[in-house]
Amino acid sequence: MVFMEGGVLHYFHDLDEFMDMMYALLKKGGKLICSDFHPFTKIVDILEFQQPAMDYFSADVFEGEMAHARFFDEGIRRNMPKCSYRKYTISEIINSIIKSGFCLKKFDEHPAWTNSMVPGEFTAIAVK
Repeated sequence: MVFMEGGVLHYFHDLDEFMDMMYALLKKGGKLICSDFHPFTKIVDILEFQQPAMDYFSADVFEGEMAHARFFDEGIRRNMPKCSYRKYTISEIINSIIKSGFCLKKFDEHPAWTNSMVPGEFTAIAVK
C-alpha cells in the first residue's frame, strides 16, 4: 500500500513522474490511497494556509511558506526556508493516476474544515 495524506502532491513538479514511482513501488493488487488538499484551494485560501490565490488552470510553480509555518512566531517563521509549489487541477490528478497504470476505484471530495459548502480535500483510491 502507498498512503499519502495531508497535502503532498503540490511539492512534486512532475505529477506523472511521481505517480509512475508510486505505481512502481507496489506489487500487483497493491493499493494507492491519496488524501490531499482539493485543487479548489488554488483559487481561494479556504483552508487559511495563507497561500496565494491563482488561476485554477495555472501550471506555474511558485515559492511560498510551508503550510505549518503560520504556527510559529514571526522571528522563527521569517528564517524558515521557502518551498516551491505546483498546484494541480482535479483532472490533472485523476488523469495522472490513470496514466501511470492504476485502476481508479474511488474518488471522493470532502468539505473544507473552514466552510462546509466548498471542497477542501479529496481522497483517491486506486489499485495496481
